Order: sequence, then C-alpha cells, then structure tokens
Amino acid sequence: MTIIKLPAIRQCLLVLSVFVLSSCGGDQKTSSTSAEPAASPPTILERLFAPAPVVTSTTISFGGNRSNYSITQTSTGYSVKDNIGTDGTTDVNSNIQQLIFKDVSVNLQIASLSTSIAANDLNNIIELYISYFNRIPDANGLAYWITQFKNGMSIEKIGDSFYIAAIQDAALTGYAPDANNVDFVTNVYRNVLSRSPPDKAGLDYWTSSLANGTVTRGIVVRSMLIAAHGYAGDAVNGWVSTLLDNKINVAKNFAIQQGFTYISKADSITKGMALASTVTPTDSSIANGMIQALVGFQSSNNANAPTPAQASRFLAQASFGANNADINSLTNSSYSAWIDKQLAMPQKLHRSYMDAQAAGFINGLSDLSQNNFFESFWQQAIKGDDQLRQRVTFALSQIFVVSFQDSNVANYPRGVAGYYDTLGANAFGNFRNLLESVSLHPMMGTYLTSLRNQKESGTQVPDENYAREVMQLFTIGLYQLNQDGTYVMNGGKPVETYSSTDIQGLAKVFTGWSWAGPDKSDNRFFGGNADANRDWLPMQSYPKYHSVSAKTFLGVTIPAQSPANPEASLKTALDTLFNHPNVGPFIGKQLIQRLVTSNPSPQYISRVAAAFNNNGSGVRGDMRAVIKAILLDNEARNDTTLAFANTGKLREPVLRLANWMRAFNVNSTSGRFLMTSMDDPLSGLSETPMRSPTVFNFYRPGYVPPNSGIASAGLVSPEMQITGETSVVGYLNFMRDVIPNGTGSSRDVKADYSSLINLAATPDQLLDQLNLTLMSNQMSSNLRSQILTAVNSVTIPTNNTANADTAKKNRVYLSIFLTMASPEYLVQK
Repeated sequence: MTIIKLPAIRQCLLVLSVFVLSSCGGDQKTSSTSAEPAASPPTILERLFAPAPVVTSTTISFGGNRSNYSITQTSTGYSVKDNIGTDGTTDVNSNIQQLIFKDVSVNLQIASLSTSIAANDLNNIIELYISYFNRIPDANGLAYWITQFKNGMSIEKIGDSFYIAAIQDAALTGYAPDANNVDFVTNVYRNVLSRSPPDKAGLDYWTSSLANGTVTRGIVVRSMLIAAHGYAGDAVNGWVSTLLDNKINVAKNFAIQQGFTYISKADSITKGMALASTVTPTDSSIANGMIQALVGFQSSNNANAPTPAQASRFLAQASFGANNADINSLTNSSYSAWIDKQLAMPQKLHRSYMDAQAAGFINGLSDLSQNNFFESFWQQAIKGDDQLRQRVTFALSQIFVVSFQDSNVANYPRGVAGYYDTLGANAFGNFRNLLESVSLHPMMGTYLTSLRNQKESGTQVPDENYAREVMQLFTIGLYQLNQDGTYVMNGGKPVETYSSTDIQGLAKVFTGWSWAGPDKSDNRFFGGNADANRDWLPMQSYPKYHSVSAKTFLGVTIPAQSPANPEASLKTALDTLFNHPNVGPFIGKQLIQRLVTSNPSPQYISRVAAAFNNNGSGVRGDMRAVIKAILLDNEARNDTTLAFANTGKLREPVLRLANWMRAFNVNSTSGRFLMTSMDDPLSGLSETPMRSPTVFNFYRPGYVPPNSGIASAGLVSPEMQITGETSVVGYLNFMRDVIPNGTGSSRDVKADYSSLINLAATPDQLLDQLNLTLMSNQMSSNLRSQILTAVNSVTIPTNNTANADTAKKNRVYLSIFLTMASPEYLVQK
C-alpha cells in the first residue's frame, strides 16, 4: 500500500493511501502523430441498445468500455465476452489486429512485435517517451516506432522525430514551437534525472553543444539516459535509475501486456503523462491500479459465501462496522443474499424515540435537545439490525445536508430526527421520491430558506438559495457529465450545467411553500398558529405566495399560471432535475465515495450510473439497484484491488468510533447511548452527525489536500478536509481515553472486551482477532510485528491475580489503540 504522510505530524500521524487517478492511456497511432478523432459520448439509448460488434478485415469494434469484457486466448485467436451489455461472445480470428472499445483499443500484435527486437532496444524506445514527455507510451505508437527501428532508423533519429512531434502538439506536450535549447535541456533533465532546474554546468554544456551542432537532441537524450542508468546501486542517487526502471515496467504493462491505446490522441498524451506522474522510485501500485481499472476485475461470484476477511471488508463498506457475529453470518450466506435481507428490514423511526423521550419531560417537546437525537442515532447505528439502511442514510445525510449548526434548525431537534427518518425512508426507494421529500421537508426549508419563500413583487425577488443548491449539490452539479463522471468539454473547458438565469427561473418554483397545518392562512404561512407536528410534516403550498409568471430553467419553461399552481410547478421542476443525465454519475460517484473509495474509476462510476438510469426493468432512479451496483461491483469486491493504492478511502471520525463500538459490542449503562456533540478537534472527533459546518458537508467530495502527494497524483481525498495536526492529535487522545474507559455522558457507553482478555496471554491470537474485525485481515507483517513487540512489553505477572488481570486488560487496550491509530486502519480498503 502506498502511503502519503502529512509531513508536519511526524510520529503516530495520520497517513492516507494514494488512490487511483480517474484515467490513463495512450493514443491510437498509425504514424508518429496521427490519431483517430475522439468519439462523442454515447447516449443512454445507444448504451441500452448498442449495435452488434462491427467487424472489418483487421479490427472489431465493440459498444462498451474495455472493462465490460473478458478477453480469453483460444487455439485460433481470442474470445471476447461482454459481461454487462448486449454484445454477447465474439470469436476473434488471427487476422484481427485491433479490438476497439469505447475507451481504449487493444493491439493484439504488440506483444509478439515487442519480442522481435532486443530487450535493451525496446527499453530505449520506451525511454524516449519518458525522456521527452514523462509519458507512458501507447501500444500503437510503440508498435510504429518498433517497426521504424527494425527498418533501420536509429534511436537517436527516432528521438529527433519525437521532438518534431512534440512541437506539433505543443498545447498538449508543453513544448512551445519556438522552444530554445535551454527549454529542451531543462525538460530532459527534469524527465530523465528528476532535476529541476538542472545544474548550471550541465545546462551550459548541452545547450552550447546543441548550438554549435556537436550533438543532436536525440544524442542529448541518449546521453542523459545513460547517465541515469549509471546511478544504479548508488547510495545517494540510485533512486534515479530505479524510478526510470519503474516507469519502463509500467509502460510495458500498459502498452505491451494490455496492448492499450486511448481512442483520442489528446487522451493518449495527457493521460499517459498522468500515468507516469504517479510512479515513484519505491512504488508503481497507483499506475498499475489505473491500468487494472481499465482492464476491469475478474468477476467475483456474489452468490458464493465470502471468506471471513472478505465478509469483514464488505461490512466495513455496507454497515457501521464488522463484528464477529455479522462476519460469521455473512460467511454462511452471500453478499447478494445479505443485501436482499437488509433491504427487506423495517425502518425504526428516530422521531418515535424523540416522542418517547419528550413524554417524560416536564415541558414535553420543548425540552428535547440535539443530544436526544444523538442518542437515537448511535443506538440505531450500533445496535440496529438494518445496518445497510443505517450506513446509506448517513451517506445521504452528507449529500442532502441539514445541520444543527444552523441556529434556526437547532430549534427543532425532533424536526431533524424526522428529516433523518425521511432520508432513511427513501434510502431504498426511488431517487425522485427522495428528491421531493427532501425539497418539501420543513427542516430543509428552514436550512436553505425555501420555507416562507415569496413570489416576486416590486423590488422583492424569490429567495434563490434552495434553487441553487438543489442543482449544485443535490442533483446535477456544476458541470455537464458523461456517464462515467468525466466532464463534457467544449473548447478545452467543462460545460456548465446552469446559469444565473436558470437559478432565477427555478427559484420561482420554490415560492409559496411553508409550514404544514389544517389551513393555508397568512398567519400559518408566516409561522403563526403552529401545528404540533409542523416540524416533520411536509411543507404545504400557499398559492397566494407562489409566483404565477413564466419560469424558465434548464431548457424548460413552465408557462404563466392563473391561478397559481405550486404543485404543478414543483412536479415539472423535480421531473426535469431527476431526468437530467448528470444525476446518475453525480449522485452515484458520491455514494461510491461515501461507501467504498474516494477515487472510483470512470468505469466504476459508469456502471453505477447505468444502474441509476435503468434498474434492469426500465425504472430510473431505483436506489436499491444503485446500492447493489456500488457494493457488488467487481472494483469493490475483487481482492485484486487490495494490491493497488487505487483502492479505499480515509475513514472519517464517526466511522472510526462506530467501528470500535460495533467490533467490541459496546453496551449503554442507561440503555440510551448518552452521546453528545464531538465537534471539538482536540477533545473530540471534529465531526458529529447532523452538525456539518456548511451545506457542503464536513468535507467536499472533490477536496484535494494542498501541497500533498495526493494533489501531485491528481487525486481527491474528501475526508482530509477535516484532517490536520489538531484533529489527528485529538483523535489519538480521544481513543486513548475511550478504549479503556468508555464514552458518552458519565461513560455511559463501554466496550465488552471479555473475549479479548482471554486472548491476552497469546498476543498472536489477540492480533488475529483485531486484524479480522477492524482491518479485514489487511494488517501488514511490519505493523503486526510492531504491535506485538509493544504488547509483549506489557508483562503479565504470575504471582498476583489482580495485577495479572490488569496487565491483560492493558495488553488489550494497547493492541486496540495501536491498531486504530495505524495508517493501515485509518485507510479503509
């Protein structure tokens, strides 16, 4: 696992795994610079009713991405099976040279061609891509240059041709057409020797040699490469040679073993550069993970019983954490059966708990506080049998944000409980119903000020807050998306989904909605004569305050109304948003991020979006289909992904505490789980459910830690937005206290370590248990050795029973703390 450290935190610090870049590749070439034009993204209908594979004398074109297919070598050629779409199984004879998919092509001849020249010469050609562009070659381009070399073209001449190609594609390669010798030598120093800027003596020597014609650019590159390899084994600079070798190996995986070429030349150059940029002298797992995402992962049979480790990993994604009972149950079942059982479980309302508590208070509902909701949240999150609903509802609460930190919302703790119930009720329903229920909930109306929103009059204009956020955060996002979550581009820039005019038009839709009640009087609209249940009942319409003028947004116009019809306006608006092609990839990606991995591959996003678009029975927005697609996808389930740094996410603080509670079967002395706010980064966790500081959640889905290896790799890490020196120290201090003593008011919530204490005398077995429940058997041998050394340092006396019992407990506390403080635990893979 590749780990990027926060350098300022030194020992015991939080670290984060580097995840997969969104894409990688090479260009499809027939000569040094030519390429096929980029294909337009397929429409939904084209995806559903794709034509049969198109066969020519030397190529076969398929309707889906490479990862949708299995390619198997046969005695006469290959067999290509479509695992997702309608292409079926295609026999490929020996005359076929290329398999062309929507995202990449596969060169079937490159593997054989690469062995037709000496291994050293092959490496020399690959190194030219690295030297000139810091780019991984594509199969078709590499095949072209191998052929040129076999026809007598020298490596130096090929290098000179690379420079010509570089300035022809200046916008992509970074080589200006008027680049001088200083620019060229500086680039080569950076790409080959990782020196930026170059040393003055070397720069002067090579630039003057180029100026007087003593050397060519090809000779400069070859000389630099020889120098780089000369560092092999050097104690100080040996990493230069190792880095170059690692890039060569990644290049061979991409271009030769997989035969990949991106369909577009622009993708070949830019994504080939991105791929190379992830390789380090000590690790190539990010790059290889990116390549594996393009290939796809071998199907894991979701009908088979998982191993204990697989079950634990699945439960870390689909629940608030694994425990022995759930692991054992799942290993006697299957992923699919577990999900189906979870989907059938009834919902328990948080509002019912709030009502029950209020019944015992002197002032009834007015005595309820946020803490009563926290009690109910933790009860259900930890003890609830409907773990999938619990985890998905929590994820939805971080997309459709309502927060106690808003002073107006804080006045309605039962209302927030009712809002959370609304998310839970729709978690397994249809997204269209979820969107309407959220839009009409009075807590959302209070939080984003659509409650009591009035039509335009004189200088008064409708409040635009909810209209903006329902587009930006809840449905379509800022930019138009392809099904795989990549931006639709125009002139090199992403295409925006909406404008200020769209916000203004949509804002009119959300006028004339306010508190529920038995009448629609002005007094009730403005908050008077309050209904006892108005904090959770859906807002009702007040036609008097609804805009009757035409409402234009997202290419749709609701004509002027007479009389006002708020319900009709709302239906048109929500239908328009729901049917926008962005919703599947936009919402699907965020749910993947919350449950499985921060940087899902475009292929993964596309498969989940396809499930949103059509559940297999022609239904759009089926959340059950979306959840199944996320959790059962090969990229989430296949054990192969564990070998790559492109897998996983940083566990947010709430999940870490929940993992501890469930793994060690905590009990509440009061029976109520007396939990309170944990906002304080020094004494708490920097995170409390339903207390996000902004409508953008505790962290943004696209957050990139500045000046970090994550940023350099072009990745995101949302949870790192609430991670810093203060919160890291706070978490460690918090868990150091909680593990032995419990948490909540008066230490109300305490773990049951009895089974672990029985293992304390045999630390190996103790670590085995923690490894399974907390880390899905992913603990490295190095971490295991470190923890065992620490645990064994706690001696168990043999002459005093009381002291022996204390030592055993301390061994358990220490082993749990060191495990949960480790980078390997903090990254959920």
